[in-house]
Amino acid sequence: MKKNFALVSLVYLLSCNNNESATTADETVSTGNRIAMPKVLQASVMAAYPHDTAAFTEGLFVHNGKLYEGTGEKKQSFIQISDIKTGKVEKKYPIKDSTIFGEGINIIGDKLYQLTYQNHIVYVYNLNDLNKPIQTFPWQSEGWGMTNNGTELIISDGQSSGNLYFVNPADFKIKRIVQVVDNMGPVNYVNELEYIHGSIYANVWGSTYILQIDPSNGHVIGKLETASILSSFYNSYTIKEMDNVLNGIAYDSSSKSMYITGKRWPKLFELKLN
Repeated sequence: MKKNFALVSLVYLLSCNNNESATTADETVSTGNRIAMPKVLQASVMAAYPHDTAAFTEGLFVHNGKLYEGTGEKKQSFIQISDIKTGKVEKKYPIKDSTIFGEGINIIGDKLYQLTYQNHIVYVYNLNDLNKPIQTFPWQSEGWGMTNNGTELIISDGQSSGNLYFVNPADFKIKRIVQVVDNMGPVNYVNELEYIHGSIYANVWGSTYILQIDPSNGHVIGKLETASILSSFYNSYTIKEMDNVLNGIAYDSSSKSMYITGKRWPKLFELKLN
Protein backbone atom coordinates (compact mmCIF):
# COMPACT_ATOMS: atom_id res chain seq x y z
CA MET A 1 0.00 0.00 0.00
CA LYS A 2 -0.68 2.39 -0.98
CA LYS A 3 -1.45 5.35 -3.07
CA ASN A 4 -4.91 6.52 -2.12
CA PHE A 5 -4.55 7.86 1.39
CA ALA A 6 -2.67 11.13 0.85
CA LEU A 7 -4.04 12.73 4.00
CA VAL A 8 -2.58 9.98 6.17
CA SER A 9 0.78 10.42 4.46
CA LEU A 10 0.63 14.16 5.04
CA VAL A 11 0.19 13.54 8.75
CA TYR A 12 3.24 11.27 8.57
CA LEU A 13 5.33 13.97 6.92
CA LEU A 14 4.26 16.57 9.36
CA SER A 15 5.00 14.33 12.33
CA CYS A 16 8.52 13.65 11.63
CA ASN A 17 -4.63 -21.45 -7.23
CA ASN A 18 -4.88 -23.70 -6.43
CA ASN A 19 -8.25 -22.08 -7.16
CA GLU A 20 -10.14 -23.04 -4.02
CA SER A 21 -11.55 -19.99 -2.32
CA ALA A 22 -10.67 -19.17 1.25
CA THR A 23 -13.53 -20.08 3.53
CA THR A 24 -15.28 -18.09 6.19
CA ALA A 25 -13.39 -18.10 9.45
CA ASP A 26 -14.06 -20.95 11.84
CA GLU A 27 -13.78 -18.52 14.69
CA THR A 28 -13.85 -14.77 15.19
CA VAL A 29 -12.35 -13.47 18.42
CA SER A 30 -14.32 -10.50 19.70
CA THR A 31 -12.86 -7.82 21.91
CA GLY A 32 -14.28 -5.60 24.60
CA ASN A 33 -13.87 -1.93 25.43
CA ARG A 34 -11.78 -2.24 28.57
CA ILE A 35 -8.34 -2.39 27.03
CA ALA A 36 -5.28 -1.04 28.81
CA MET A 37 -3.27 1.76 27.25
CA PRO A 38 -0.30 0.29 25.33
CA LYS A 39 3.01 0.43 27.14
CA VAL A 40 5.66 2.67 25.62
CA LEU A 41 8.37 0.54 24.01
CA GLN A 42 11.97 1.69 23.85
CA ALA A 43 14.61 0.69 21.32
CA SER A 44 18.18 1.59 20.47
CA VAL A 45 19.59 2.00 16.97
CA MET A 46 22.57 -0.33 16.71
CA ALA A 47 23.50 0.38 13.08
CA ALA A 48 22.28 1.80 9.79
CA TYR A 49 22.97 -0.05 6.54
CA PRO A 50 22.44 0.86 2.87
CA HIS A 51 19.04 0.02 1.44
CA ASP A 52 17.93 -0.21 -2.17
CA THR A 53 16.03 2.99 -3.01
CA ALA A 54 14.36 1.22 -5.93
CA ALA A 55 12.50 -0.97 -3.43
CA PHE A 56 8.95 0.18 -2.66
CA THR A 57 9.06 -2.02 0.41
CA GLU A 58 5.98 -4.07 1.25
CA GLY A 59 7.43 -7.14 2.97
CA LEU A 60 10.67 -7.78 4.84
CA PHE A 61 12.04 -11.06 6.22
CA VAL A 62 15.39 -12.38 7.44
CA HIS A 63 16.20 -15.96 6.46
CA ASN A 64 19.59 -17.64 6.90
CA GLY A 65 21.24 -14.28 7.46
CA LYS A 66 19.91 -12.74 4.25
CA LEU A 67 17.29 -10.05 3.79
CA TYR A 68 14.30 -11.08 1.68
CA GLU A 69 12.22 -8.17 0.45
CA GLY A 70 8.96 -7.95 -1.46
CA THR A 71 8.08 -4.71 -3.19
CA GLY A 72 5.05 -3.02 -4.71
CA GLU A 73 3.93 -0.79 -7.58
CA LYS A 74 2.72 -2.12 -10.91
CA LYS A 75 5.54 -2.92 -13.33
CA GLN A 76 8.03 -2.49 -10.46
CA SER A 77 7.12 -5.35 -8.12
CA PHE A 78 9.79 -7.92 -7.32
CA ILE A 79 11.28 -10.15 -4.67
CA GLN A 80 14.94 -9.67 -3.92
CA ILE A 81 17.59 -11.16 -1.66
CA SER A 82 20.19 -8.79 -0.21
CA ASP A 83 23.19 -8.74 2.07
CA ILE A 84 22.00 -7.02 5.24
CA LYS A 85 25.13 -5.05 6.06
CA THR A 86 26.23 -3.97 2.59
CA GLY A 87 22.77 -3.60 1.09
CA LYS A 88 24.01 -5.35 -2.04
CA VAL A 89 21.18 -7.00 -3.97
CA GLU A 90 22.37 -10.53 -4.69
CA LYS A 91 19.29 -11.88 -6.50
CA LYS A 92 16.23 -10.17 -7.92
CA TYR A 93 13.04 -11.76 -9.19
CA PRO A 94 10.68 -9.34 -10.98
CA ILE A 95 6.98 -10.11 -11.30
CA LYS A 96 6.49 -10.36 -15.04
CA ASP A 97 2.77 -9.56 -15.04
CA SER A 98 2.54 -5.76 -15.31
CA THR A 99 -0.90 -5.71 -13.67
CA ILE A 100 0.37 -7.11 -10.36
CA PHE A 101 1.08 -4.90 -7.35
CA GLY A 102 3.21 -6.96 -4.95
CA GLU A 103 2.67 -6.83 -1.20
CA GLY A 104 3.82 -8.61 1.94
CA ILE A 105 5.98 -11.74 1.86
CA ASN A 106 6.75 -14.47 4.36
CA ILE A 107 8.68 -17.70 4.56
CA ILE A 108 7.36 -20.77 6.30
CA GLY A 109 8.95 -24.16 5.80
CA ASP A 110 10.46 -24.44 2.33
CA LYS A 111 8.04 -21.98 0.72
CA LEU A 112 7.86 -18.24 0.25
CA TYR A 113 4.41 -16.64 0.11
CA GLN A 114 3.67 -13.31 -1.54
CA LEU A 115 0.49 -11.26 -1.28
CA THR A 116 -0.79 -8.90 -3.94
CA TYR A 117 -2.53 -5.62 -3.23
CA GLN A 118 -5.84 -5.63 -5.10
CA ASN A 119 -5.28 -8.57 -7.44
CA HIS A 120 -6.72 -11.10 -4.94
CA ILE A 121 -3.88 -13.53 -5.67
CA VAL A 122 -1.36 -15.16 -3.36
CA TYR A 123 1.79 -16.52 -5.00
CA VAL A 124 3.62 -19.51 -3.52
CA TYR A 125 7.25 -20.14 -4.45
CA ASN A 126 9.71 -22.90 -3.76
CA LEU A 127 12.23 -21.15 -1.56
CA ASN A 128 15.10 -22.54 -3.62
CA ASP A 129 13.71 -21.14 -6.88
CA LEU A 130 11.86 -17.81 -6.86
CA ASN A 131 11.78 -17.46 -10.64
CA LYS A 132 8.14 -18.49 -10.92
CA PRO A 133 5.35 -19.51 -8.53
CA ILE A 134 4.63 -23.18 -8.00
CA GLN A 135 1.09 -22.49 -6.81
CA THR A 136 -1.46 -19.69 -6.40
CA PHE A 137 -4.36 -19.14 -4.01
CA PRO A 138 -7.22 -16.68 -4.25
CA TRP A 139 -7.48 -14.10 -1.46
CA GLN A 140 -10.78 -12.46 -0.60
CA SER A 141 -9.54 -9.05 0.47
CA GLU A 142 -6.72 -6.64 -0.18
CA GLY A 143 -3.30 -8.02 0.66
CA TRP A 144 -1.08 -5.92 2.94
CA GLY A 145 1.23 -7.54 5.49
CA MET A 146 2.08 -11.15 6.33
CA THR A 147 3.96 -13.05 9.03
CA ASN A 148 3.75 -16.49 10.64
CA ASN A 149 3.64 -18.03 14.10
CA GLY A 150 5.37 -21.24 13.05
CA THR A 151 2.25 -23.06 11.86
CA GLU A 152 -0.10 -20.36 10.53
CA LEU A 153 0.32 -17.42 8.21
CA ILE A 154 -1.03 -14.17 9.67
CA ILE A 155 -2.30 -11.58 7.19
CA SER A 156 -3.44 -7.96 7.42
CA ASP A 157 -5.72 -6.37 4.85
CA GLY A 158 -5.43 -2.73 5.95
CA GLN A 159 -9.15 -2.19 6.20
CA SER A 160 -10.97 -0.15 8.83
CA SER A 161 -11.95 -3.38 10.57
CA GLY A 162 -8.34 -3.81 11.67
CA ASN A 163 -8.57 -7.57 11.17
CA LEU A 164 -5.74 -10.08 11.23
CA TYR A 165 -6.42 -13.39 9.49
CA PHE A 166 -4.83 -16.63 10.70
CA VAL A 167 -4.51 -18.88 7.65
CA ASN A 168 -3.57 -22.48 6.98
CA PRO A 169 -0.59 -22.22 4.57
CA ALA A 170 -1.44 -25.57 2.95
CA ASP A 171 -4.82 -24.52 1.54
CA PHE A 172 -5.12 -20.85 2.55
CA LYS A 173 -8.33 -21.40 4.45
CA ILE A 174 -8.95 -18.90 7.24
CA LYS A 175 -8.82 -20.54 10.65
CA ARG A 176 -9.70 -17.52 12.76
CA ILE A 177 -9.82 -13.74 12.74
CA VAL A 178 -8.83 -11.26 15.44
CA GLN A 179 -9.48 -7.55 15.36
CA VAL A 180 -6.60 -5.22 16.27
CA VAL A 181 -7.86 -2.90 18.99
CA ASP A 182 -6.25 -0.50 21.41
CA ASN A 183 -7.73 1.52 24.28
CA MET A 184 -9.24 3.91 21.72
CA GLY A 185 -10.93 1.26 19.58
CA PRO A 186 -10.16 -0.57 16.30
CA VAL A 187 -6.83 0.26 14.67
CA ASN A 188 -6.93 1.05 10.95
CA TYR A 189 -4.25 0.51 8.29
CA VAL A 190 -2.35 -2.30 10.02
CA ASN A 191 0.32 -3.10 7.46
CA GLU A 192 3.63 -5.01 7.45
CA LEU A 193 3.89 -7.65 10.18
CA GLU A 194 6.57 -9.58 12.06
CA TYR A 195 6.06 -12.30 14.69
CA ILE A 196 8.61 -11.95 17.51
CA HIS A 197 8.60 -13.99 20.73
CA GLY A 198 4.87 -14.54 20.81
CA SER A 199 3.84 -11.03 19.77
CA ILE A 200 2.97 -9.52 16.40
CA TYR A 201 4.79 -6.29 15.59
CA ALA A 202 3.07 -4.16 12.98
CA ASN A 203 3.57 -1.00 10.99
CA VAL A 204 0.55 1.26 10.82
CA TRP A 205 0.55 2.69 7.33
CA GLY A 206 1.31 6.42 7.16
CA SER A 207 2.56 6.60 10.77
CA THR A 208 5.97 6.58 12.42
CA TYR A 209 5.14 3.99 15.06
CA ILE A 210 5.19 0.20 15.38
CA LEU A 211 2.58 -1.69 17.39
CA GLN A 212 3.07 -4.77 19.56
CA ILE A 213 -0.07 -6.90 19.32
CA ASP A 214 -1.22 -9.85 21.41
CA PRO A 215 -2.18 -12.45 18.78
CA SER A 216 -4.63 -14.21 21.10
CA ASN A 217 -7.05 -11.28 21.23
CA GLY A 218 -5.71 -8.53 18.95
CA HIS A 219 -5.08 -6.11 21.80
CA VAL A 220 -2.30 -3.57 21.26
CA ILE A 221 -0.02 -4.04 24.25
CA GLY A 222 2.93 -1.88 23.22
CA LYS A 223 3.84 0.99 20.94
CA LEU A 224 7.27 1.97 19.60
CA GLU A 225 7.56 5.51 18.26
CA THR A 226 10.35 5.54 15.69
CA ALA A 227 10.36 9.29 15.07
CA SER A 228 12.38 9.90 18.22
CA ILE A 229 14.98 7.16 17.70
CA LEU A 230 15.32 7.92 13.98
CA SER A 231 15.09 11.70 14.34
CA SER A 232 18.37 12.44 12.56
CA PHE A 233 17.27 10.30 9.63
CA TYR A 234 13.84 11.87 9.39
CA ASN A 235 15.37 15.35 9.54
CA SER A 236 17.88 14.68 6.78
CA TYR A 237 15.83 12.46 4.46
CA THR A 238 13.95 14.29 1.73
CA ILE A 239 10.85 12.22 1.00
CA LYS A 240 10.28 12.76 -2.69
CA GLU A 241 6.82 11.19 -2.68
CA MET A 242 4.23 11.21 0.05
CA ASP A 243 3.86 7.43 0.07
CA ASN A 244 7.53 6.73 0.89
CA VAL A 245 6.60 5.87 4.45
CA LEU A 246 7.95 3.64 7.19
CA ASN A 247 7.17 0.05 6.16
CA GLY A 248 9.12 -3.09 6.80
CA ILE A 249 9.90 -5.07 9.95
CA ALA A 250 12.16 -8.12 10.06
CA TYR A 251 13.70 -10.06 12.94
CA ASP A 252 16.89 -12.10 13.11
CA SER A 253 16.53 -14.64 15.91
CA SER A 254 20.27 -15.41 15.89
CA SER A 255 21.31 -11.84 16.67
CA LYS A 256 18.02 -10.83 18.35
CA SER A 257 17.96 -7.76 16.13
CA MET A 258 14.94 -6.05 14.62
CA TYR A 259 15.38 -4.44 11.21
CA ILE A 260 13.14 -1.66 9.94
CA THR A 261 13.03 0.39 6.77
CA GLY A 262 10.58 2.22 4.54
CA LYS A 263 9.47 2.52 0.96
CA ARG A 264 12.42 3.67 -1.17
CA TRP A 265 14.39 4.51 1.97
CA PRO A 266 18.18 4.68 1.57
CA LYS A 267 18.73 3.04 4.97
CA LEU A 268 17.91 -0.18 6.79
CA PHE A 269 18.10 0.23 10.57
CA GLU A 270 19.13 -2.42 13.07
CA LEU A 271 17.30 -1.99 16.38
CA LYS A 272 17.45 -3.63 19.77
CA LEU A 273 14.32 -3.50 21.88
CA ASN A 274 15.23 -2.30 25.38
